Amino acid sequence: MVIAIVFLISSCSTSEAPGALSPGAVEGRAIATTSGCNSCHGDDFGGGVGPTWIGLVGSEVPLIEGGMIVADRDYVVESIVDPNAKRRLGSTLQMPLVSLSDDEVQRIADYIVELGATK
Repeated sequence: MVIAIVFLISSCSTSEAPGALSPGAVEGRAIATTSGCNSCHGDDFGGGVGPTWIGLVGSEVPLIEGGMIVADRDYVVESIVDPNAKRRLGSTLQMPLVSLSDDEVQRIADYIVELGATK
């Protein structure tokens, strides 16, 4: 089991250098990959049919209902748990509801927050 997790984590490609991420963020990257998040957000989470996660945290996000917000950890967690709460302007696809534990959501948020620091 440990070997499979290590292989999975080492096989995930991102722009991050090995060891540049906290353990929680490394775990979050693995959870996001195995949960299929990369199928929309890109193999390196740099964007695809869904928005990029790289540089998201700290950036201004225009919303469908009008206005802008600065993406922070709370926005990331809310967007994972309730994708309809604050939809990004220009989104043409609806993010599906995901079945993740609170801890898994927090680890993915760790990863996205750390990707925000790579701007």
